Amino acid sequence: MANDTSRTPVAGVRRRTMLKGTGVAGVSMLAGCLGGDDDGITIGALQPLSGNFAAWGAAHEAGLEFAVDEVNEEGFLDEEVTVESTDTESDAGDAATAFRRFVEEDGAVGITGPVSSDVGVRTAQIAEELETPMVLHMAGTHQLHTTQSQYSFRLGSLPAPMDLQPQADLIEERGYETIGAIVADYEWGRTVEDQIEELFPAGIDLTVEVTPLGESEFTPYLRDMPDDLDLLVATGHPPGSISIHAQSREIGLEHELTTGAGLPPNVIYEALGEHAETFAHLHVTDVYGDAFADVASRFADERGEQMSTHEGYGYIAGRVFAEAIDTADSTDSTEIAAAIRDIEYETILANPLRYNDWGEIDDVSAFFSTLHEGGPEYFPDGDFHLEEEYQSDPMSADLVEPLVDDER
Repeated sequence: MANDTSRTPVAGVRRRTMLKGTGVAGVSMLAGCLGGDDDGITIGALQPLSGNFAAWGAAHEAGLEFAVDEVNEEGFLDEEVTVESTDTESDAGDAATAFRRFVEEDGAVGITGPVSSDVGVRTAQIAEELETPMVLHMAGTHQLHTTQSQYSFRLGSLPAPMDLQPQADLIEERGYETIGAIVADYEWGRTVEDQIEELFPAGIDLTVEVTPLGESEFTPYLRDMPDDLDLLVATGHPPGSISIHAQSREIGLEHELTTGAGLPPNVIYEALGEHAETFAHLHVTDVYGDAFADVASRFADERGEQMSTHEGYGYIAGRVFAEAIDTADSTDSTEIAAAIRDIEYETILANPLRYNDWGEIDDVSAFFSTLHEGGPEYFPDGDFHLEEEYQSDPMSADLVEPLVDDER
């Protein structure tokens, strides 16, 4: 097969891809070499399109569909890419069944979409069993990967050490002295509590309150917080983080920021209104970069909608699968997974997307952003825009210790 460097992509669409250790830059040079049948290439999407995580699923689906439309327009895979989507309702069993169906009946070469940690862990096990790559939407649990994992790749939701390290750095940078935290009494909340104790600066005045996972009335816990609170950490209670912030304002707490979980921005803005200006949305999509503005402008033109962080995760997933297929010159799922593990992809993150040997995201920067009235420049009709509070340095995957294979 001869290398083809003459292919001209649609202007402003393809980003630079580079295989680690090869020094090859520019557009991929394996176009025109894919085989395959007339059915094209299928990506399965396990989306929570109803239930508590419906807003997550809708945003991811929109970004994924847009990415696939672009890939098909560019034509560099020679075969049409299609997305087969199902509503998992965030049920781990249903998601596992759909995963098998997508691979065994529909011939899917890759899977994306899981949000909740229990769905992420269950489908990660299926990905290993069926040797089919999965790029998650969220799912920050540390139980996602083992040292033997080869097929699950984290994206939107970072594990607890990567969530809490930027908060520790923010505390130091701003000189915060009085910190409060509310965590839920389950695996994620307790892991966040451990990371707070390990990573936050010594000498701060720290108050941690533990609540039931299903708690919705946080006022009694908030009244136990110091009056001179600088920062309130609600990252350890994702379902309650918006209520925690709203109720803190209702009782008169005047801390500078509440740090929450990776909620879709539209959910935050609709729930908090003006109080969203002091709620720090955690995300890895670089909504302040030129690459994002370019994609978001096209998204707005094509769909008449505002692109934000979670649409960005769907977009990245679609583009990563296409780039990996192109780089592998194959629709074999094991070869696609190997290409994802070995890829450096300049996309709408702050740094090129990289993974370590077991699929943990590497050299990733996290952002804390507050939400303010009025659409962004690329979508002036929008209700809100994000303003940066803090961007972390690139974080190594070494921050996260995977399970050994028999621990899960």
